[in-house]
Amino acid sequence: MSADTLPEILAQTYEAHGTAPALLHDGRWLTFAETARLALAIHALLAEHGAAEGDRVVVHLENGVTTWLLDQALLGFGLVRVAVSARLHAREVAAICLDAEAAVVCADPGQADLLRAALRDAGARTVVVGLDADCPPDPSGTEPTALARPQPDDVAMLMYSSGTTGAPKAAVVTQAAWAARTRNSLAQLAPVTESDTVVLAAPAAHFAGSVALDCFTQGARMVIERRFDAETVLDLVDRYDGTVVPLVPVLLARLVEAATARPASGRSIRCLPYGGSAVSADVLARASRRFPDVLTQFYGLAEALAPLTALAPADHDESAASRLASAGRFVDGIEHRVNDGVLEVRGPVVMPGYWRRPDLDAEVLSDGWFTTGDQAEVDDDGYLRLTGRSSDVIVSGGYNIQPREVEQVIEQIPGIADVAVAGVPDPQWGEAVHAFVVVSADPLRDKETLEAVLREACAGAIASYKKPRYVHLRNSLPRNHYGKVDRRALRASVAPVPPTKEKE
Repeated sequence: MSADTLPEILAQTYEAHGTAPALLHDGRWLTFAETARLALAIHALLAEHGAAEGDRVVVHLENGVTTWLLDQALLGFGLVRVAVSARLHAREVAAICLDAEAAVVCADPGQADLLRAALRDAGARTVVVGLDADCPPDPSGTEPTALARPQPDDVAMLMYSSGTTGAPKAAVVTQAAWAARTRNSLAQLAPVTESDTVVLAAPAAHFAGSVALDCFTQGARMVIERRFDAETVLDLVDRYDGTVVPLVPVLLARLVEAATARPASGRSIRCLPYGGSAVSADVLARASRRFPDVLTQFYGLAEALAPLTALAPADHDESAASRLASAGRFVDGIEHRVNDGVLEVRGPVVMPGYWRRPDLDAEVLSDGWFTTGDQAEVDDDGYLRLTGRSSDVIVSGGYNIQPREVEQVIEQIPGIADVAVAGVPDPQWGEAVHAFVVVSADPLRDKETLEAVLREACAGAIASYKKPRYVHLRNSLPRNHYGKVDRRALRASVAPVPPTKEKE
């Protein structure tokens, strides 16, 4: 693939595979040509609501046929895609819309009124467009329109994560960076053709959706499931001869558990890419035994797109423990160095900067080098081993969580004297959110009461995946001589969660 912009990539895709089956919808296969026409209809709908080339459009939808087509409507016509988790609270989505100065936010019709209210409260002028994730608009009457012609350095996407204060921040992804990422991804995967079928059940807004799009550009068919359920995924793989199933580690563990009880299922899978968060050795060992020779791990960040490194199928061997514990080797075109124990990278997939945050750029970018914040080692064979993070960001189930976001919610609860949130290694989630709480009110000294109060407070303010999975009552919090909470000490005070034992 020689294209340097997403419209060029999609134009080549539609032309090369026009009459081939592309997308399963209502029990039949839409062709690539039909998919292009439906994407055009969605683009026309967005244009009616004021979205023009270069405008930011926030996508707040679960997986579905419409969600898949919406991405193509944005990427093919030069709109800036801002995909966020469907699990975010309306207030969180409103904050992102305000920061991005988004023209439109696409959301489930059932969430539209709640989101409009949150946008009004935030002072954002973003228009809410209700879209059913599984029912795309009728394309009849939509006039053919040429795809956009942005320049390689133009913005293609904004990828949001949380800043040190809990405020939204977005890595800028250029057209050229995404094109380079696509080439890197396809070079690491088993060759993908029109004979492949992708089963996409992990959230499309994150790692899995990116890999699925890579495969789509090579003519692979798409089977999209709204939410991940391991049994359902195996059913879809068996029914449609699914060959590619991109996942994050927490979902990989669930798939392995279900597949272990169904030895005849999943035999058509020949490529199982995973990435987005830490993965335990126990999960990888079980996955390697159940799905040998098909696993590929990607490592990357919003600021430096995956794959920076890849762990190939041949490296998923229990006899090579050091390789299995690594994130793989660097792909072509990525320069790397370890400076004071922290990994720095440079290459075409590195962001030019954060969205309108030059103050943050100065902290992490220098002469094209990006400081990842990941503490790392590179062995003599070139395998990268991540040993920790210099930041406190929690990566749980593939999602980035800033402790301060959770703390700010808990601090508002009457009777909470002090609180700190930290990520603790967890065999299922990579890391789990733990809240360490000091209370001043007697009712909250009962652990069940405290947990119930915390759940209720978090449900009204933040996404469910950010809620603490474990709550610890403390008499005080450890602090360093600057008065800052010592999160390392808190993490060390928690007994490790034992790995899930493999079923016989």
